[in-house]
Amino acid sequence: MSKTYIIEVGSESAGIVVRDRTGFRFFSASRRYSCLDGKLFRSAREAERAAKNRASSKKSTCPEFVRSLRRALPKLPF
Repeated sequence: MSKTYIIEVGSESAGIVVRDRTGFRFFSASRRYSCLDGKLFRSAREAERAAKNRASSKKSTCPEFVRSLRRALPKLPF
């Protein structure tokens, strides 16, 4: 059985999943899928479903990504 799978949604690369002892860990290929980055899935198929759900979402960015940017950027006076 393979240990690494490429996840594609349509013609877009969403990321890869790598099998480890506890499941399949997702590594995103683009910012659009960054909210899935590092998440553990029971199967590669489950990770693929999550990526497809993310692609069909109307939100342009993942909430976790936006929060991490807000923490990383200094408070700018306007």
